Amino acid sequence: MGVRNMGMRRVQKVGKSTFTVSLPHEWVKKNNISPKTEVNVVALPNGSLKISTVEGGKEEKRSKEILIEARDPDAGDLIRKTLAAYIANYDVIRLDLSRVSFEPYARDKIRKMIKFKMAGAEIIEETSDRMTIQILLRPYEFPLDRLFLRMATMARDMIADVIKAEKGGDQNFRRNMLTDIIERDEDVDKLYFMGSRWLSNIMEDQGALKDYGLNDIKAALDYRIAFRNVERVSDHTIRIASKLLEAPEIERSISDAMMQSLSEAGEIFIRSANSFKNGSIQEASRVIHEARKLAAKEEDFMRRLIEGGLPTKAAASVIIAMDSIRRISEYGVGISELTFNMYIDRDSAKAD
Repeated sequence: MGVRNMGMRRVQKVGKSTFTVSLPHEWVKKNNISPKTEVNVVALPNGSLKISTVEGGKEEKRSKEILIEARDPDAGDLIRKTLAAYIANYDVIRLDLSRVSFEPYARDKIRKMIKFKMAGAEIIEETSDRMTIQILLRPYEFPLDRLFLRMATMARDMIADVIKAEKGGDQNFRRNMLTDIIERDEDVDKLYFMGSRWLSNIMEDQGALKDYGLNDIKAALDYRIAFRNVERVSDHTIRIASKLLEAPEIERSISDAMMQSLSEAGEIFIRSANSFKNGSIQEASRVIHEARKLAAKEEDFMRRLIEGGLPTKAAASVIIAMDSIRRISEYGVGISELTFNMYIDRDSAKAD
């Protein structure tokens, strides 16, 4: 049932210090409210009150369950729906597999998705025609700020390892490390989906904000964008690693210049992440300024690169990789701008 406006109520004063407001008759009747019935009153961060019956409050804490029917023999449709249910904050996801005949590889794809994309998920029942997944993770075990910084640190480490691989010795070391970096993208995705799940829960129940380490519903919206920016930084790092694998014979001077730009972009990104977590508008402003200087340097490098000429295959890989380096810096700027959004009210209050 969606949110319904039950109309305006006039506040009445009873005695010297007690204020009362009448409850909507329709709601009273539906919930069997009678004199002396106890109700829960919760103050939400946005200043509103949430009133529920004692039984209703208990009901809200029950597990959310969903049944998903498999209709696609290669499991692709089922995987997308299962992941969507996870993000939508369902606690128990039941998969009905009776209508299709899955090949062993399809079941394996489902298990891998649960393992690598759904943090805290366990298969608690599995037969030939059904599978039950339960999510055991709780928000207080991994609040949003810790989750965000963990994601950002993982993405930063991937960037550092790309640089290490490119500056390393033999080609085997380079190839193995770049391949490993590409595979680590799943670790960042897993945390991204966990964060999306937490944010879905917050949208459903603002009273749960404190469980996630937040005081304001607006901060949840900023976190959603910040999580997405970190996930995109990880994606672009993978893109860089892939293009370097495709072009092992890039001239050393060009490779060194690329890695210098990547190092600076990575520094901008992690500094922006720290400014967001710590609420430092001053640092966020400095990061944005540094990003502008880096963008000018990258433009000059690309101009000289195009004028100098490169073998076609190497040129394509270098241009694509440099585009991703630019985007990593831009996503860092985006996170710094979110720092202004989240903390400008606090800084304004200090000025007053």
